[in-house]
Amino acid sequence: MPFRARTVLVALVALLPAPALAGKNGPTLHEPIPADPKEDVALGVALDGDLPAAINTPRGLVSAPDPARPIGTGQTRYNSSPPSDAPGSEFRPDRNTEKPDVRPYDDPFTPSTAPFKRLSAFDTVSSDFVLGVRDTHTTSIAVSPLPAPSAAEETFYADMVIDLAAGHKVRIPTVGPGTRVLHARAGIGTQDVRFTLYKDGAENWFIEGDTTARVRLVMQLAIARSAFGGEFGNPTRAELRAVPPLPSNVQASAVVVQKKIGVSRSMPPRDIVTKLVAYFRAFQDSADEPKGQSDIYLDLALSQKGVCRHRSFAFLITALSLGIPARVVINEAHAWVEVNDGHAWRRIDLGGAGRMQHDPLSSNVSYEPPPDPFAWPQGSTRGQDQADRARQESRTASSPSPSGSGSAAGGNGGPPDPNKPGGVMSSGGGTVSSGGTSGGGTSSTALGSPTAPGMPDERPASSLTMSLGGTDARRGAPLPVKGQVSADGEPCGHVTVEVVLSSRTAGDIPVGVLATDERGVYEGTLVLPSTVPLGDYEAHARTLGDARCGKGKTR
Repeated sequence: MPFRARTVLVALVALLPAPALAGKNGPTLHEPIPADPKEDVALGVALDGDLPAAINTPRGLVSAPDPARPIGTGQTRYNSSPPSDAPGSEFRPDRNTEKPDVRPYDDPFTPSTAPFKRLSAFDTVSSDFVLGVRDTHTTSIAVSPLPAPSAAEETFYADMVIDLAAGHKVRIPTVGPGTRVLHARAGIGTQDVRFTLYKDGAENWFIEGDTTARVRLVMQLAIARSAFGGEFGNPTRAELRAVPPLPSNVQASAVVVQKKIGVSRSMPPRDIVTKLVAYFRAFQDSADEPKGQSDIYLDLALSQKGVCRHRSFAFLITALSLGIPARVVINEAHAWVEVNDGHAWRRIDLGGAGRMQHDPLSSNVSYEPPPDPFAWPQGSTRGQDQADRARQESRTASSPSPSGSGSAAGGNGGPPDPNKPGGVMSSGGGTVSSGGTSGGGTSSTALGSPTAPGMPDERPASSLTMSLGGTDARRGAPLPVKGQVSADGEPCGHVTVEVVLSSRTAGDIPVGVLATDERGVYEGTLVLPSTVPLGDYEAHARTLGDARCGKGKTR
């Protein structure tokens, strides 16, 4: 595809004699230079409070949120209302087992952890089957860049609006159990506000300020990758954390469920967890309320009716009755469990997710957790499916019209909106987000190859299409890109696509990397790197494919 790269006079400034740089009353020649996360990481650039300006993630480089950015009127706010958000809150189960309605969801993390924002966790049950927190005493959370994140940890940015109330603890979300805070800053614009972070025994997080104010809290977080799942350990009974006994009536009901599932304390802990996951993932949503037993736990567990919150509630009681350390985690859109395998708390999704609104999204770059070691029944709705569907619906709603009007990211003809989807992080140097790429680019080797070196590639070749939002562009200016990838007539979903500019003199110049959705469609707004020389180029898209789709390139 023919393409012309343009720039302004700044590219020639270095070649002019010193007196020619500006006249006595003439303008100063300059060109805006876009932020480059790759350079930020290499140079250790920091924002307010020593917050790194960019971090490396498995999906590529991610730019930090601006701690001084003004607080918008439409942003979700975390505050001390209702009172149940305070330490010591409870969860009361219900009998409405119908598929959930569409739920709004606030995602303050980059990369996106949706729908697994860890907001409210419970680890004990009362005699009337109400979930609570066993140890409600709160301890302060240290904020320190040391030790630096290890290879076994992942890093995230958090960006949230808090209504601080002096002397009161406000519940805030985190990405998972065992999260560390490397950097944190709360403030109003450029004015800092003093605060302290706390957590209780179930690792619910809270913030308390010295004053009453609406602030923006920006943090860099580190967490062990194992917290998001992966292969479950094989501990002995002695290696498990101690689980306090349940109320006698709750334990008696749990024994009935144990017999139904076919588990007992004599089994290895990993075998118990495997059978529990299989049983509670097999629940079905139902318009008919479960009833007929002596308590709500038995009604739900024996009928195998319920959505995510019912499954998690019944799983927790059953696991605790068997001496397996477990928690229930709930946010506004989903619920799941955490189980300790003797070494780490691991997230386990039991399914039963409904629909979720992804507005606003912190980023359309989704975090990719470790592989799920447990089987899923046919027709299950995972939490990740919920998030993927919401992203797709949001992406479709923000796509430009067929006539070409509207922007690739915002869909309203204006500049790309960094809070609307339209791209994903690159696997290498270029950072493509909803607002576009920030310089750099990446080599094709950064995309990774699914075939082993020296092995024959028997995958069908990928066929790529690509359209650009114009035939010329200036360095640092946004360039909408859209296309599709297929192989053997079937879409290639979730493959990376690299956009390059080619010329006889400059060769191939990587511009950025996008990823396809479930339909094989990729779309985003790229920014030409400042290193692109003036000239005419052919624009191409290429991919290394995945396990099913082979390599391919636009013609």
